[in-house]
Amino acid sequence: AVVSTQSTGKNAYIVFASEECVAGAVAKNGTKIGDNCIRVDKVVKSKKEQSDDQQKSIFVGNMPFGATEEEVREALAQCGEIEYVRLTRDKETNIGKGFGYVKFVDSAGVLLAMKIKDSVKVGGRQLRIQRCKSKVTLENKKKISDEKKKKKEEEEEGRKKGGFRGRKSKGTDKDLFKTKPPAGKKAFKPPGKGSNKQKPISKRKFDKKVNKASKKNPAK
Repeated sequence: AVVSTQSTGKNAYIVFASEECVAGAVAKNGTKIGDNCIRVDKVVKSKKEQSDDQQKSIFVGNMPFGATEEEVREALAQCGEIEYVRLTRDKETNIGKGFGYVKFVDSAGVLLAMKIKDSVKVGGRQLRIQRCKSKVTLENKKKISDEKKKKKEEEEEGRKKGGFRGRKSKGTDKDLFKTKPPAGKKAFKPPGKGSNKQKPISKRKFDKKVNKASKKNPAK
């Protein structure tokens, strides 16, 4: 389990002897110690738990660098019970980076946050609130983007070499003649070697042609 002091951004990790102890520790999430609320969460989560986090969480941006978790919690308290607020901070200076995440106890809190997103302010700045996107969706988008980029680079390389213009064709000219002709029609055969050669004929047909030609042009 990870325990975080939200106002300072300090984290601590605890290894328990059993899973039952982890469940008991997570139940202490949101406990107030002094003026601060601690965030207790599991380090390793199942796919179901990750999906649950995504459905109940929102991304919050455009925050002042000096904003605290308590200020964000107070600004969004009207949307419902908040499980935790996590602001991203610089590791060395511990100063906020201007964005973070808020997880509600119920997914209805996300719907309410989206309805009032244009009127929520912290430190005089209007917050930018968005639904959290799942890790799978982000990975798929990156994969598609990388594939498009690679394809574009291949096309540019082909143009520089004086090859194709535009997209590469998967087939060749020879493939055009492999298609079956419509019913009742003969397949087109491209001209090639030996296309001008005459087919051999029988002696009978040859004699018939000679007799026919001699009748048209009788000898003088």
